[in-house]
Amino acid sequence: MEKIQQITLDTMLESYKPEFRYLVKAKFQYPYAEGIFKIPKTAYGIEGKDTGHFTLIELGFCYNQLAYTFFAEAFEKGLIKEVEKSSLKKTKEYQLHSSFIIGLDNVKFWKQINPKKFQGQIKLEKIIQKRKDLIFFKTSYDFENGKATGEINLAFLKK
Repeated sequence: MEKIQQITLDTMLESYKPEFRYLVKAKFQYPYAEGIFKIPKTAYGIEGKDTGHFTLIELGFCYNQLAYTFFAEAFEKGLIKEVEKSSLKKTKEYQLHSSFIIGLDNVKFWKQINPKKFQGQIKLEKIIQKRKDLIFFKTSYDFENGKATGEINLAFLKK
């Protein structure tokens, strides 16, 4: 796997408030991406009190951050033939206005994950192009070697 450059991480995470930027580093080898995450303070709970473990809220943030960097790499390298090869800047434009989670399937938390430092992986399983401007991506994820697993379906509207 090759390391994803810091500029890609920084660009794809700049939409998040600094305290919610959980992805610290990432690697990429199409159709996979792996990340190292650190969650210093949970988004869930009252100040000074948190769950002490990885929850669905954090899973959503971590998945999104790794998926955004995965697709930035894949689009920039022209690896997804259904999407025109695009720059980091163009992918950033797609990020907030053209990318949508449309389904969560088989969300499983098998064991607790310590949010202070852990790893996760996503895989692009399938691409379905329904219309010229609309693409669906089926992805799977695995956090901390099987402790949290599932599938997330995405829609991408090409401009």
